[in-house]
Amino acid sequence: MTEQQISRKAGQSGGSLGVDSQEEVGTLHQQPLALGYYVSTAPTGRMPRWFWASCPHLENVCPAFLKNSLHLHSPAIQQNSDDLLQQQSTVTVHPLDSQYTTDVLRYVLEGYNALSWLALDSNTRDRLSCLPVHIQALMQLYHMTSALV
Repeated sequence: MTEQQISRKAGQSGGSLGVDSQEEVGTLHQQPLALGYYVSTAPTGRMPRWFWASCPHLENVCPAFLKNSLHLHSPAIQQNSDDLLQQQSTVTVHPLDSQYTTDVLRYVLEGYNALSWLALDSNTRDRLSCLPVHIQALMQLYHMTSALV
């Protein structure tokens, strides 16, 4: 059944199918839930050419400003309903379970900063990149495969 057929059928029966006629349902269309900037004095390291395509003048700028956005947030996704009933009110909530998406994004960006300190330059004793170590590993794989192709 199409939407028009459903609305005609609901209009004929006098019902509204549980939807208020004045209520407008909006869609997000990939809109982020939270936005933030990751600012670091450490360089980004070697990035693909397409990464800087929209702003090539910022490639070697210090400090680096990287825009981040949070698109999905499902608090307490790993808990079942029985766990929720047995929880005490004194239990501290993990930042990823926060109802505020800005807190979740802040926690993620702080984790990125901490993970960037896992790869150090032995000469300067500073970070190789402001990116987390797993992203640095992906960049190394990217550059290795692009050299082979």
